[in-house]
Amino acid sequence: MKILFDHQAFTNQKYGGISRYFANLHYGLKTTKGATSKLGLLLTHNAYISKDSLPAGSLFEQLVKKQSRRDKYNKWYCRHLLKQGDYDVFHPTYYDPYFLSSVKKPFVVTVHDMIHELYPHYFAKQDPLTAGYKAQVINKADHIIAISECTKRDLQKFYKIPDEKITVVYHGYKMNSDLAPAVQFKRPDKYLLFVGDRAVYKNFEPFINAVAPLLLTHTLQLICSGGGSFTADEHRLLIDNNIADRVQQISASDGELAALYANAEAFVYPSLYEGFGLPVLEAFYNNCPVIMSNTSSLPEVGGDAAQYFDPTSQESMANAIEEVINNKNRQAELRTKGKQRLNLFDFDNTLMQTINVYQQVMR
Repeated sequence: MKILFDHQAFTNQKYGGISRYFANLHYGLKTTKGATSKLGLLLTHNAYISKDSLPAGSLFEQLVKKQSRRDKYNKWYCRHLLKQGDYDVFHPTYYDPYFLSSVKKPFVVTVHDMIHELYPHYFAKQDPLTAGYKAQVINKADHIIAISECTKRDLQKFYKIPDEKITVVYHGYKMNSDLAPAVQFKRPDKYLLFVGDRAVYKNFEPFINAVAPLLLTHTLQLICSGGGSFTADEHRLLIDNNIADRVQQISASDGELAALYANAEAFVYPSLYEGFGLPVLEAFYNNCPVIMSNTSSLPEVGGDAAQYFDPTSQESMANAIEEVINNKNRQAELRTKGKQRLNLFDFDNTLMQTINVYQQVMR
């Protein structure tokens, strides 16, 4: 079995759940008997892929800095591999339909969430996903992997995909903790952790409004990992809540992120919608209590191993957070249940179930 992955996630992300998911599948397939994997990738700045393993090596990567040029070269290379046909199943890593005229064998697409369909008003009209790229790929795919039952339900709601064309394969946990840290920083003694993007549906502003009184009254700080530097509006939000000196943003490698989880009072996930919620598994693995929204896929992933709140209620958020940070027994209970819950999301299961999907479309 020969699987070809394309370049998209690795061109667009240095760190991130989607590129890590595909990197883990790629390397997992390469160590699986009877399977092999190839990347339609010439060069990348992605942290999960060895540059020296790519046709262009690490030198070319140093010469080509612009993402637009990386995308152009990688797209050309992937089309070249598709036309050669030396693969059994193609698995694009995102929704750009550039490959549709070149792919001549079955292809599988993973749908990570339905955010663009559920919250179109949060995205620009010229956004490729809003403009229909995603729909083209989903409708032409030979099979679809949905990463949760929630995502499957939403997918069928918008695209009317029959059951037999969708398989739910949960994310499995696998963190590359040996990656060199991207930034060195001193952790505060007592802090909450927020991880990832802060786009509107991530509910960051209401979360800040809810948590600000707790930061001020509990000698507590907040670390935001990922998502880029704070915007001017976000700085103003922190200033208005008198917590600018209690909140910091960093860009953490996997190694740093593991330490952030392990030493936090809790990981807080206030998102309005998630197709899965990979940071929940990261927190479970690193023995960090989880406090999160009771919406979309999150209860499906968290089970009884999290403290839940209504993300539309700042009072509910604040009460849930305060209940955990004031109760060491509850923190210990959440840590124990998180470790137990993580056993349901072993990466080897993800890999084997994905291979079963590939075998199905090859028949």
